[in-house]
Amino acid sequence: MFLKGCLHSHTSCSDGKLTPQDVANAYQNRGFDFIAFTDHDYLLKPRSEEIYQQVRSDLILFTGVELTVFAKGYVHISRVPGEKEVLHILNHLGQYNLTLPQILSRIQAIAEMVPLDTVEITANGFRCKEYEIPEIPYPKIAADDSHGTEGIGRAWIELDAKRTKDSILRAIKRGDFWNCYL
Repeated sequence: MFLKGCLHSHTSCSDGKLTPQDVANAYQNRGFDFIAFTDHDYLLKPRSEEIYQQVRSDLILFTGVELTVFAKGYVHISRVPGEKEVLHILNHLGQYNLTLPQILSRIQAIAEMVPLDTVEITANGFRCKEYEIPEIPYPKIAADDSHGTEGIGRAWIELDAKRTKDSILRAIKRGDFWNCYL
């Protein structure tokens, strides 16, 4: 089954402008099948988990978190759990203002700390072709990193998997997905 999704979105549970319900509605209205709430760890509001669980949607809803990790400086890593699987995504390479050697060094340092599965090659949903290179030895994923309505649906992935959280995460870990952009 072909599925369309985004694994990097923010809500009013941290620095997003929309409630989790509004985020889910907006993605569903754009034909998405799954999303991940990945609000920032250091901005996460109390009761966020309870608020996420109250969302009613036909979407497959992942509840993740965007972690701030310090490895030769700070980076953001989304941790997206399924039923048994957990996906770790190094987010928005294009926003760190680093040279390619610095990016590669940072990826290596992060991989020693976190079981890194993929890297995000978009910045606020815009494609960063300079990171679509074999020197970065991970599947490269597109996401829109939405913080409000204007960012939803700029970049996403499509994949052929069963409609379960773990099937989706396993496909991504294998690199069995396509990046899509507006």
